[in-house]
Amino acid sequence: MAYPLPVRILIRVLVSAFLLLLGFCFALPTILSVLWRMIRNPRKAFSKKKRTNPPAAYVDPALGKHEAVNVNGIQLYYVTAGDPDKPLMLFLHGFPECWYSWRYQLKYEEFREQYRVVAVDLRGYGRSSKPSYFPGAYHRDNIAEDVRQLIGALGYDSCVLVAHDWGGAIAHYFARLHPEYVDKLVVMDCPEDRIMKSFARANRSQIVRSLYMAFFQIPFIPEFLFSSFDYGFINNVFRKKPAGMVNTERMTDEDIEVFKWNASLRRMLTGSLNYYRCLPSYVAPIVLRKRKTAKRFAMPVLIMWGACDSALDPNMAKAHEESGLYDDITVRVIPSASHWLQQDEPDVVNQIMLTWLISKEKK
Repeated sequence: MAYPLPVRILIRVLVSAFLLLLGFCFALPTILSVLWRMIRNPRKAFSKKKRTNPPAAYVDPALGKHEAVNVNGIQLYYVTAGDPDKPLMLFLHGFPECWYSWRYQLKYEEFREQYRVVAVDLRGYGRSSKPSYFPGAYHRDNIAEDVRQLIGALGYDSCVLVAHDWGGAIAHYFARLHPEYVDKLVVMDCPEDRIMKSFARANRSQIVRSLYMAFFQIPFIPEFLFSSFDYGFINNVFRKKPAGMVNTERMTDEDIEVFKWNASLRRMLTGSLNYYRCLPSYVAPIVLRKRKTAKRFAMPVLIMWGACDSALDPNMAKAHEESGLYDDITVRVIPSASHWLQQDEPDVVNQIMLTWLISKEKK
């Protein structure tokens, strides 16, 4: 039974207020630490490299052709390679990334030979549109519609959908909302939302791991901190413990510069953080959205996880296998990889994906 509108508004306000307070308390030591560093070295804290043009690595022709398409009232930017007459393999990235996080997959010849590979900047990221400062524009229903229309605009009725982190959350939701558009689903280091809820209830350590999401509810402060020290958080999340990659040599200085350039684009930080700022609307919706979604996943699904993921407990990978939500599921945990799985162990990831895809074609 749905609560009356005034009650829903009150619940939403209380949930949002609680998350803001929780986020501020969680991040207070970090905020104070960064502010102290700013006071000690204000010139370094507030100086930023001028980034007018994209770095050379970003426009490397070996990665594919850069294109854009208008869908769902916005423009989506993407990079594509492979034979356009082959089936579509569509890649969705996570936070704080862009299409470039799939560079190792875009270059993989076996994928190019068998698929048209497309890595897209999701709305709010990179060179794609950033429609609003307000979180509502980044509701998962809007992003799922972006994906649906993108598949059609590329000339396809369905695809192999490959996703990581926030892209994985969107992909899981999209596969339930529009199963006819997904031939096969590959998700890396991101739980299906029902599994995330049940796992967090049973494993409170995951709640602690996820407290950064509450911090992201605070307006302006995350953007301010992330842009300080010339977007120093980019280097921290990819290269330093606890979140950084295991195989840091695969995140070169040139790669870091691409992600810093991406983060420096106008409204990119706010757009990407708005994915998190929409979370209260899923927990306590004011506007009731009656969307019919499948309860189970009928298509073949491959779940992959980095065993050294510091944000999302790798044990959640097995929870997917035990959930009973999938008709055909394969789970792989990569021992020597972090949350940034497809960049940390690209050769392993590509081989697992290729072998799995071939095995599913034989059935």
